[in-house]
Amino acid sequence: MKVTSLLVLLGVMVLVPVARAANQVVTTDAPTGSGSLTAAINALADGDQITFNIPPAAGEVHYTQNGASSNTASIHAANNAVLKIVITSTNGNGMSMYHAVTNYAGVDYPNLGFDDSEIATLGFFKATNVWVKGLCIQAAPHPTTSVYTSPGYSKAFTFAPDAPDISSNACQNFHVSGCWFGLNPVTGQLAIMPDGHTIATPHMCTATYGTGTNGTVPGYTGPQSVDASGIFGVAASSTAPRAEFNVCITPYGFDATGGPYRVCGNFWGILPDGVTGADMSDLDSGAEVSDAFCEWGGGHDLVIGTDGDGVNDADEGNIFGKYSSADANLEFYGNQGSMVIAGNTFGVDINGKSLEAGQANSENQVATGFDFSQPTFQLRFGSDFNGVSDALEKNLVVDSTLFSASGTPTTNTQWMLMRGNSLTNTATPDGSRPPIGDGQSSGDGMDQYGEFIDGTTLLGSMALIPVITSASASSLSGTCGLPVAGSPYTNLVVDLYVADPNVTHQPQGQTRLTSFVTNAPANATQNAAFTFNTAGLGITSGTPLTITVSYMNSIQPKITSVSRSHGQSTVAINNPGQGEFALQKSSSLKPTSWSTIATATGGSLTFTDGNSPESIYRTKGSAPGQTSPFSDVYIVPP
Repeated sequence: MKVTSLLVLLGVMVLVPVARAANQVVTTDAPTGSGSLTAAINALADGDQITFNIPPAAGEVHYTQNGASSNTASIHAANNAVLKIVITSTNGNGMSMYHAVTNYAGVDYPNLGFDDSEIATLGFFKATNVWVKGLCIQAAPHPTTSVYTSPGYSKAFTFAPDAPDISSNACQNFHVSGCWFGLNPVTGQLAIMPDGHTIATPHMCTATYGTGTNGTVPGYTGPQSVDASGIFGVAASSTAPRAEFNVCITPYGFDATGGPYRVCGNFWGILPDGVTGADMSDLDSGAEVSDAFCEWGGGHDLVIGTDGDGVNDADEGNIFGKYSSADANLEFYGNQGSMVIAGNTFGVDINGKSLEAGQANSENQVATGFDFSQPTFQLRFGSDFNGVSDALEKNLVVDSTLFSASGTPTTNTQWMLMRGNSLTNTATPDGSRPPIGDGQSSGDGMDQYGEFIDGTTLLGSMALIPVITSASASSLSGTCGLPVAGSPYTNLVVDLYVADPNVTHQPQGQTRLTSFVTNAPANATQNAAFTFNTAGLGITSGTPLTITVSYMNSIQPKITSVSRSHGQSTVAINNPGQGEFALQKSSSLKPTSWSTIATATGGSLTFTDGNSPESIYRTKGSAPGQTSPFSDVYIVPP
């Protein structure tokens, strides 16, 4: 492999090829001079790319970038990438971001999201459409600089937007893919600092924070702050998704404000072999830990895992290892908007095996910081069951605590939909049942459930928990709470699961069997009763069963207009529920199958359609809503 020195990119507009772009080739691992990485950076113009072609020195083993290759294995297999270029700052070098930006710009940036304690290995300012790929990053986690003499925080890739009153260059659409952090690329094992015990990994893999106005432009009336947008891992509709998997051994992986962002197709706290955990809480006696693998402040329009659009969905999930000393695998704070967490695994290896079988579920938490008081809080954890990649949207969670949530909802527009997942030995932080508790107190989800499920009947708060009253190989009967009066969430979707069989665990679904839809009878006064046919589902005597009921918006997405011109169709969709749906087409009124054009939440979609002489369009999907607690486990009698 070739090890090359630290670099910092400031004011670079693009690092991907466009028409007439130049290829700046690095031909030496010397830090400066002709053919060096520094010279390549200084020669960059808009649209250029940097590539490496460093010949081996006499007697040197021929580990060069010419032998590098991208990963070709699935996300549920060992990562087989061969990386030959290491960007290292294990000598403690780096660039303090605030000083670098203001020095480059020549003016102060009083509201920059970075300060001088945040020390970049690769720093970007204003750059749009940056794509960094195929690098191995090693670093001293707490370097110093000439302007920050106390131990700071090494952040491998940093993206700093320009102030919105200065320019619109906000590091939009950055992309980090195919990179390894904290690893020896030859062995696939941990990289170790010269002291013999510290992991040679940056404190953070990628960081991006919003920038506020400089206040120097008279009469400026635009936005007061701006965030970047970007991708860590697999891009939407990527032509080579497996080449874009990142492997992150780090105390703090991805840290961002705002959105939209995609974090898809990555190993977190798992070595490239996919089976060996690398919990920073245990490594080097836990000397280097932090908040979470991924954290968002004011996050919105987030896709963490599979986007469910029918393209590459099997290769978009993340493999989240155990992180016992962190707040959680995922952390959120501030305002929160639309979030999708789907197709991921938590607490297991690539084969679905627990990284520490039998451990207390409190040793690994999936997510913290959900705030139901935020008026835009909307989370889907698992499948939307819109007919596109539904099974691939399942999250697998083992030996883990689920969600830490706070805040009192003010309307029923705040919801957490949790369907189709596989849960084993999970619980809420208070030790109650998924998804956010049994609803018997404010701390266990009562306020949130109560916006959707009527807890004012004679059953009181017990109405929040559905009940299986009888079950056999051929039928299942049960009851659930009524929808809140006047609520639009009147489609009651019952998901039936084989339960976690361990009687010491909280009720939770391990294997989803099917779903049924019911509606509350108009004359019901306490609960809604239902009976469904379960023949053919493989239910036998002794099968442990549990159900949830999701209270879904009865207003489904509808096509309001269609226009077509020169092979381009434009379809407008009205979707008051704002749940994700699939727009599908066929060439006949009674097709044997439909093809998915796109997934969306509403608005207008324009696309190329070559069907002749006509196309038929439809929307398919369920509007959003809130999922109830899991029912008590029912054991099917002989």
